[in-house]
Amino acid sequence: MLSMLLLVVLSALGMYLVSAPVGTGESSRRHHRAAVARNMARAGANAAIARFPLVSPGGSPYVRRIPVGPEVTGQYLVTSRKAGTGTVSAPPTGSEEYELVSVGSVTNPPSGEVRVVARIRYAPGLPGPKTRILKWEESAAR
Repeated sequence: MLSMLLLVVLSALGMYLVSAPVGTGESSRRHHRAAVARNMARAGANAAIARFPLVSPGGSPYVRRIPVGPEVTGQYLVTSRKAGTGTVSAPPTGSEEYELVSVGSVTNPPSGEVRVVARIRYAPGLPGPKTRILKWEESAAR
């Protein structure tokens, strides 16, 4: 009888331990903040590309803060500048190349930043899409 009771108690304890959430506490908060910063950097770059040249036309930064939870606010800061020809082929006539830098972070409490650097070609006078992504790089502080 005692061994049956012990078997039931140990089985219940084992099922509880297996079903308990893993990674709770500070580790999951840090992971969540890093994911928010990455998504904010990507969102800033995509928003700037979609609205180019209205957003950040001449190097002046464009900042946007967005609440993403009860205690977390994400932000992105986007700047752009005209790019030199560099390693990418020379742009076709009627177009210019720009480098957009979007930095995503979490503002409260501050954590690491994620940076997206996108090189785009803007062709206002040509038919079709006006903006084309030539290069996309993401980097995060370790």
